[in-house]
Amino acid sequence: MFSRINLTLGAALAAIGLCSFIQSSPANEALADPLALNDNDDVEGDDTGGKDDKSQRRRSRTTRSVVNSDSGLLANASESLSLAVTNVSETAEAEAVIVTGSFDIYPVPYPALPPVEGTRINSGKKTSFVRPEEFPVFPNNDYRDVMATTPGIIVSEEPSSPIINFGYRGLNSQRSEFMQVLKDGVSIKNEQFGFPESHYTPILDAVERIELIRAGAALQFGPQPGGALNFVMKMPRQDAPFHFTTRNVFGSDEYYRNYTEVDGTIGPLGYYFYYDHRQIEGFREANSDYDLNGGSARLVWDITNDSRFILTLDAYDEEHGEPGGLRRREAVNPPNSVFYEDDRNATTRFFDRFRLERYYATLEYQKLFSERTQLDIKAFGGYLTRWSKRQRGGGFGTLPSGPDADTNSIQLRTAYTEGLDARLRHDYDFLNDVSTFAGGIYFYHALQDRRDERGQTPDAETGMLRNLNTGETWDGAIFAENRFHFGRLSIVPGMRLEFLQQSLNEEVNVANPLHSQSDFSFVPLFGLGVDYVLVEGEPVAAPPAPVAGTKGGESKKVVVPTVTPKAPPRVELYGTVSQAYRPRTYGELVPTGASSVVNGDLKEGDSLQFEYGVRGKPFPYLSFDVGGFYFTFEDQVGDIILPNGFTSTGNIGDSRYIGFEAAAELDVLSLISGGVPSPYGNLLLYSNITVLDAEFTSGPNNGNTPAFAPDYQLKTGGIYRYKDIVKVGLLGTLVDDEFGDDGDSFEGFIPAYSVWDLTAEVKFWNGRVGVFAGIRNLFDEDYWGEVREEGIVPAYRRNYYGGVEFFF
Repeated sequence: MFSRINLTLGAALAAIGLCSFIQSSPANEALADPLALNDNDDVEGDDTGGKDDKSQRRRSRTTRSVVNSDSGLLANASESLSLAVTNVSETAEAEAVIVTGSFDIYPVPYPALPPVEGTRINSGKKTSFVRPEEFPVFPNNDYRDVMATTPGIIVSEEPSSPIINFGYRGLNSQRSEFMQVLKDGVSIKNEQFGFPESHYTPILDAVERIELIRAGAALQFGPQPGGALNFVMKMPRQDAPFHFTTRNVFGSDEYYRNYTEVDGTIGPLGYYFYYDHRQIEGFREANSDYDLNGGSARLVWDITNDSRFILTLDAYDEEHGEPGGLRRREAVNPPNSVFYEDDRNATTRFFDRFRLERYYATLEYQKLFSERTQLDIKAFGGYLTRWSKRQRGGGFGTLPSGPDADTNSIQLRTAYTEGLDARLRHDYDFLNDVSTFAGGIYFYHALQDRRDERGQTPDAETGMLRNLNTGETWDGAIFAENRFHFGRLSIVPGMRLEFLQQSLNEEVNVANPLHSQSDFSFVPLFGLGVDYVLVEGEPVAAPPAPVAGTKGGESKKVVVPTVTPKAPPRVELYGTVSQAYRPRTYGELVPTGASSVVNGDLKEGDSLQFEYGVRGKPFPYLSFDVGGFYFTFEDQVGDIILPNGFTSTGNIGDSRYIGFEAAAELDVLSLISGGVPSPYGNLLLYSNITVLDAEFTSGPNNGNTPAFAPDYQLKTGGIYRYKDIVKVGLLGTLVDDEFGDDGDSFEGFIPAYSVWDLTAEVKFWNGRVGVFAGIRNLFDEDYWGEVREEGIVPAYRRNYYGGVEFFF
């Protein structure tokens, strides 16, 4: 199927690309002189009436303005900087408005990312974003709550560890394997291709926003059919040389967390440092504790007004217990079973432990050649080690027994990764309008060593060597998208050419003869997006926000005008058809078990995705996004049991996913005030639903429902915010019945559940001190949302937290 689609789309893209290069012309430098503000000018704040921390986050010192075709200034107010990178004002008259860029992007309240964001094109794709600061303080890394307003994402919880599992529209959530998980556009997978599990997730306190790009994400970021989740981290504030924040949280089961950050700007240098510590004993009988220490250092050096370097250094170290799983009682049960119905807090693994260390660095160079051309180059690399020890002799929800219970399995994986991501965006004139090209190259190399040992006691830390192998990945990609802009209509063809070389060499294998395997894949991906604006608000001139620019120690106000819709209504149609794929992993290249084999003709899985919908903000107090999706996932890799009892790894089958999503947010107080900001704050009522029909269409699981694919997932609740002083949230998640395995087994069944969390935060003393508290699982739901090989993983019942924060 890929070959036919590639041939058709490839020919069309080639013709379109040739036409665009023939028609394109150099950028016209249409700039107006910046407006000047004196130190007594007052700028009206946002509708919260308070001082928004985001407005102080570091932005480019570029002071270019926006002009229309008649050279009239179209300046806009404070937070709407994100639409400054849309490059064209989406007016009804489709005027050729040049919009100058800024390095740092803060999207305006709207149910989608800007059409063009930095060096990326989002037009035609279904996108969304959420800011953690819009919620009251989270006691932990509570991604279930922060994703409350984002449909399509299911968070499978592991309360005994800091690991977060993200599932996407019925794709398995285990270790977020089927999603591309990024931090500032760089993958945070253990190893992006051969070991695509995610054991690390950034702390929410340091996250500016979370972006979700659905169909078409593979064209921008590479493999995995489940879209891309991108954590955009905070930047140094530029209004003062020093800021200090510390937050201490105390909760149930001896939970404690400290988060401390310092940031500021001195001359051309900005800095942002944070430290994160978390610890808990857990609610299980034993071995459900974890201890975590993490931190980051970020330096931003403005070389000139239009170029800068960003250096980011991350360190992360955590250890947690794995208390094992439980089982439900059946008519016939295996020996040593531990039943959920008898004691949901029981432990079945008393010695199993997991450790992770991760050290990573990113160096980024950004350059604005003009208001129409931007370059972004990231060099990245790091080291990760994952260690575990697990007692043998146990089964699903059973205590270990027999001779094997006196031993354990010890695994150590170390991964070294490095890479380069270079992207260019250029706006050009085409058919009396302004279109945008965005593309680049990607290089990635990884080297992973895996060592398996057999310990001679249940809690051994070292043992006899049984397996030793080395995996290596080389990947290169060329990618490009072009937004052809014709007034209200945007057409975005795109492509990605992936060149992937993977190898695995065994040095020790006590169960099988030594194997070596090397595979090369060329994976061309194509896509097409369409966006049509049905109703568009007019741009408006408004007092520009002051952005602190420092020279020496002196602060100076400068104008950063942008273009944004004057006000609703704005409604648009969007649609995408795109390809994605899932590469082979190291474990699928070479058999490691005594009774396992791997097919020699193993192929990567591939996916064809369709997305369509309508979104907008028809009124100042209402935003929505309603649409449907359909995608296939073919040649999935799995295991088949052979007649001789051996297990064969191969391409075992296909699946298809069809569904509907709807999301809406309503500011009740703004509605009562006639569409203007209310002096009493904001009361945001939100609701979103994903309705899904997922099924295996071939292979041994034909007719089954894939794991973690509930028929519906509903998220609803309310958030009240008064300025930046008071925040209260009631957040609900309701999930239908689902399975934790592809076999739809009794053991893997997860009953429907609904969980509500109540959180509150209050600041006083001019915002220098804050207190917060909350109740998670407010109505004490007895449920589990995760099933693993060792059994049912019970979720937290009602639990409490509270804390204090200081700002200087």
